[in-house]
This record gives sequence, structure tokens and C-alpha cells, in this order.
Amino acid sequence: MVNEFIHAEREPIMSLTIDLTSEEVAEIKQITQVHDDAAAVTKAAREYLRQSRLRELKAVSGKVDYEDISERLESLELKETGFPL
Repeated sequence: MVNEFIHAEREPIMSLTIDLTSEEVAEIKQITQVHDDAAAVTKAAREYLRQSRLRELKAVSGKVDYEDISERLESLELKETGFPL
């Protein structure tokens, strides 16, 4: 049987003990739609990390300076193909 808790990239898995009330576990299972306690908490934790990364990306959105050279690149590509400008 394949271990469901192995991360897709086959990173080492770390086990830990957490203290949650039965109500919290039930809510996590309901939200994640996963019936196994450990799998539901794992899914919730990974989703939390994903959303945290998205918030970080949104925070820096528009703050990255770059020069738009797409028109120059397109022109160079067209010249290389011999397409008339």
C-alpha cells in the first residue's frame, strides 16, 4: 500500500503531535472533506502554507521593477525568421 502522507517530491516526512479538541478535528475534517484525522490535518496544514505563499506574492505584487522588452524580443525573433517587418 502506498503511504498517502508521502509528499509528491518524496521529501522526508516528519511526524509530530498536536493538541486539538475533537470539535476542531471534526471541523477540519468537514472543511477538507477528508475522513481520516491525520490526513485531514495534513491537508489543512498544506493548504494553509499554500495560502500563506499566495499572500506573500500578493504583498510584493506591483513592487518588482522590470523593463518590458517584449516588443524588442518579438522584433528580434521576427528578424531571425526572415519575416518582413
